[in-house]
Amino acid sequence: MSLLVHYTLKSAEHHDAQIAAMTALVGGLKSENIAGLQYSCFSTDDPLRFVGVLEFVDEAAKQGFLESKSFATYRDTVGPTFANPPQTTEISAIASTRD
Repeated sequence: MSLLVHYTLKSAEHHDAQIAAMTALVGGLKSENIAGLQYSCFSTDDPLRFVGVLEFVDEAAKQGFLESKSFATYRDTVGPTFANPPQTTEISAIASTRD
């Protein structure tokens, strides 16, 4: 089970803070070592738009992410800078060069 998440900021002045928050989120998730979770963050050519790809091996991994301290901190830090709530789409892997 995987999710594609689109984030849009209210203004470009929040761009650097979003990058710092995403970097801190990934570092925190690594420290929390949630089994079965992979999370990657991407910027786009639009300084207001970001994309995240979350991969969970099972529902427990998804819950571990949703209940993690790192995600709570991220949400509290950057939530007010979003133009609207993040948009999520469930996606399924078909092929990858990733192990």
